[in-house]
Amino acid sequence: MARDELSFLEFLQSFRRGELIAEADEQLGELMEAIRRTGGKGDISIKLPFKVNEAGQIECVPQLSCKKPRKPLGTGIYYVTEEGRLTRRDPTQEDLFDELEARRERADLQ
Repeated sequence: MARDELSFLEFLQSFRRGELIAEADEQLGELMEAIRRTGGKGDISIKLPFKVNEAGQIECVPQLSCKKPRKPLGTGIYYVTEEGRLTRRDPTQEDLFDELEARRERADLQ
């Protein structure tokens, strides 16, 4: 191979002065952290589309993507009011604290 020709590895290392490798390395770290945190799985993909431009040169705009596992959100329990709005409070259950407060107020008035 002539000295000015690039192998695949040299191409990756030299692309925009290491920018592609640095970005991939950062995404790898984020992926490993997400896998450690969630116990899930993920992947990193590097797509290297090449084309000939109007000047006859070869252009490449790499596409780097990282699919990280996500920790599932827990279930939320809500109720619907008569007006059709969501509430965390069960409308069929009496509020113990309101009843206690009412008793205290009645006791204070006596």
